[in-house]
Amino acid sequence: MKTHFLTVIVLFLTTQLYAQTGRQVSGVVNNAEGTALPGATIKLLTAKDSLVVAADDQGRYHFLSVPVNQFSLLVTSIGYQQAKYSYRLPPGRLAVELSPVILKSDTTTLRDVTVSSITAVRMKEDTIEYNVAAYKVRKGAVIEDALKKMPGLEVSRDGSISVQGKQVSKVQLNGKDYMAGDVKSLTRNLPAELVQNVQVIDDHGDQARLTGIKTSDAQKVMNINIRKDKNHGYFALATAGGGGDMIPQSRGGRNNGRYAAYTNIFNFEGQRQITLSGDLNNTNTSLFDFSESGRKGPPDLFGDKQNGITTVRSLGFNYRDDWGKQLTVYGSYSVAENGVNTISLTIRDNLSGQSASTQTSNSNRNDRNLNHRAHFNIEFRPDTLNYFKLMPTFSYGNMRTNESVASRLQASNDSGALMSDYTRSLQARSSSINFGISALYNHRFRRRGRNMNILLNGCTVTSDRYENPVYNFMAGTANAPANQIINTSGRTDSAGVSLSYLEPVGKKSYFEFNYNFQNTSITADRLTDTLSATGEVNRASDLSNDYKFDFMINRFGVNYRLIEKKYNVTLGFAAQPALLQGSSSAMASTRKTSLNFSPVLRYVYNFSDLQAIAVNFSGESSSPSYYQLQPVTDFSNANYPVQGNPTLLPEYNNTLQLRYNKFGDGTGKTFFTTLSFTQTNHKIVVNTVTYPGNYIPDPKLAGTILTNYRNTSGFYNVSGNYVLSGAWAKRKYTWLLNGNISYNNNIAYLTDVLDSKGMNQAIRKNIAKILILAQGARFRADILDVIDADVSANYLISHSGNAIPDADLNKNFQTITLGTSGKLYFLKNWTLGYTYNKTIYKYFQGAANPNLFDTYIEFRFLKQNMAAIRFSVYDLFNENTGFSSAQTAHNIIQTNVKRLGRYFLLSFTFRLQKFAGKVPQEAPGMDNGG
Repeated sequence: MKTHFLTVIVLFLTTQLYAQTGRQVSGVVNNAEGTALPGATIKLLTAKDSLVVAADDQGRYHFLSVPVNQFSLLVTSIGYQQAKYSYRLPPGRLAVELSPVILKSDTTTLRDVTVSSITAVRMKEDTIEYNVAAYKVRKGAVIEDALKKMPGLEVSRDGSISVQGKQVSKVQLNGKDYMAGDVKSLTRNLPAELVQNVQVIDDHGDQARLTGIKTSDAQKVMNINIRKDKNHGYFALATAGGGGDMIPQSRGGRNNGRYAAYTNIFNFEGQRQITLSGDLNNTNTSLFDFSESGRKGPPDLFGDKQNGITTVRSLGFNYRDDWGKQLTVYGSYSVAENGVNTISLTIRDNLSGQSASTQTSNSNRNDRNLNHRAHFNIEFRPDTLNYFKLMPTFSYGNMRTNESVASRLQASNDSGALMSDYTRSLQARSSSINFGISALYNHRFRRRGRNMNILLNGCTVTSDRYENPVYNFMAGTANAPANQIINTSGRTDSAGVSLSYLEPVGKKSYFEFNYNFQNTSITADRLTDTLSATGEVNRASDLSNDYKFDFMINRFGVNYRLIEKKYNVTLGFAAQPALLQGSSSAMASTRKTSLNFSPVLRYVYNFSDLQAIAVNFSGESSSPSYYQLQPVTDFSNANYPVQGNPTLLPEYNNTLQLRYNKFGDGTGKTFFTTLSFTQTNHKIVVNTVTYPGNYIPDPKLAGTILTNYRNTSGFYNVSGNYVLSGAWAKRKYTWLLNGNISYNNNIAYLTDVLDSKGMNQAIRKNIAKILILAQGARFRADILDVIDADVSANYLISHSGNAIPDADLNKNFQTITLGTSGKLYFLKNWTLGYTYNKTIYKYFQGAANPNLFDTYIEFRFLKQNMAAIRFSVYDLFNENTGFSSAQTAHNIIQTNVKRLGRYFLLSFTFRLQKFAGKVPQEAPGMDNGG
């Protein structure tokens, strides 16, 4: 407050003294780390007079009318050495933004003065905010390097980010979606020195942000805010590299060439932001993610531990601007063409009370994917009471697949009898087009707290798929048609509306009324033809079908909300009727209705900006998928046909979550934990039906394991995670412990057909209690411009206990990973980087224990280190292999996938950047410095 008062008084006196015409001179005062110094004193000295101002809370200062072209600045601040700068301005009266004034620490003064440390973390209800200035990184580093140092954030090698055991699903820049939310497209490209803070938000959608009414499950969203003194300028980076495999020919190496080219351009002019990104490589890096689960991102030229071998071509454009004071527009377009070769070995243990079996499959698959995606947003605020947002989207995807598979299915008992042996070749192609649009309107009434909100949405998706699986049966029953031609075309139309109304009943309390309607209609035609050895085409009517279903939900809710300074609480009730109806050429129409009720509870208590606890309970319905409903059999996989069940009911999930966070103010001490419990009504589970090899009623099913679906009760999941960390010596040294636990009461029905006519069947309900436990520890040393290194140890166990009384079905998989990674800085401009991991797999069939070692050496040169040359070696020991397991109540699957092996790469990087707090006004040749 004193600072603001002093600034106002001095500016007033300055204006009176210099009433004559002059120019405005502004700037910012920072310390050597780039942090603003509020309260610093700036004295402007001329030949005849002097002026004095104080820096504001952002470290900024302003002289409103400077009549001379030549002057000096004398800058002082407690705890810092005094600095004097001289300036010579070009003639004219244009406002000038001076280069930042940098003050060095005064160690003598600091002995007698207590300097408060930077607040590294703050919390506010659903948001955790990290101050980037508290996490020092080397000049030129990207924001991902700072994220790795922030407690509670886990950044994996592939660039995906997890918080409190949940993956970050979307990224924003200054509060607006960036590249349709692609996380790695921003975190691996944006320079850390441009960032003010990073926010991790539990996002419930646009409606919730405007009204506070949170009715849907929250996503983890990361918002990155640009520093105000860096919001004008540009950043451009280009990298190109070439190399080759280093696998000896004697070991099957082909010595393929490796290449990587990458470019990224940021241009900020206040609210206008333009980004252009492009990528071309065959080193398993992907610039954009077109899947929902998250894929890979640039510009790590080493690639990552991605399965398969990928070639990528991609391009993206992002735009944001204010078209006037009332209109904001932002959006992005991205396109990528990826080629992926995946060679894998899969071992599948099929659980059964009578006829357990094991399938071993070797697969070689090539995919060619083409994806286009465009997202646009228009926000209009005609006044302070009304807000409009329009969100059109478009995407197009095309995939072509060639795959060859060799498969053997054997009984798991002592006989190990061979049940099936075949090879399969598959040619497939598919395409889909998605058009969507949403419209949001919010109105704030003049009475404080009263608010009305409406969201409309609509979407149309059309898809086509062609498949041609060809089988060569060498042993066992030749059940599936040897040569099928399957054409599937579908259309999904969805439309919905969400309404909410907020009525104040006091200064701090409200009633919330909300309603949601959503209708999804799916039409799909599946036509299956068989091709005989003579080339004759026949329609397989029992494998063909046209099917249509509609899923309609109505959700009514009423809540009471109380907002206090320290806490806020929401208590309410929701009712959700649902209708699922379908019709098919293969069977009579069906109609299923359900009605679910659930309480609504949300409680948040903020002990301080650094400590909070939250409790949340909610319920939500979900529809079965088309493939779970379609009433005909899909025989594209000979051993595992799939048949839908059109009489399914939708699921309803009740979720209770408890979250506690505590951060130490400036100390780096952190503890947070999340506990979650989910119980599901009408859970859709698998029913596997195992047929004998001599099954008569339907020979195509002989020797197969048919998958169909049914609703059941008793499913629940309990999960939890924690992070405990600490730091000392101004965060030069940090330690971290983290753990995750998940306990899943999974259910499946296992049906064995015991005779050739199907008259004798044994149906068992298998409850699989699946426990996944992970524990990790890490120590990090981070001395700026000297070393940034860590050592870590991680342990993961996955255990499945089944209700079926067979000890052989209880499986344990364990993974132990010991590793270290780091960067060593020497001779000022040299960097040695390395990553080493030793992975030990226990109880995986045929698993090796690989040593994975990547290293590089880099030299930076030219002014401000604009250029760099790097020599990299990836997977030095050539042991990169991928092993994984997945356990359910009806099978256990182990997978071993070939990954990109040892190669080297020589790359060159060049970057340019210039940023300021305002549009630079200096004329060429201006003397900026003292």
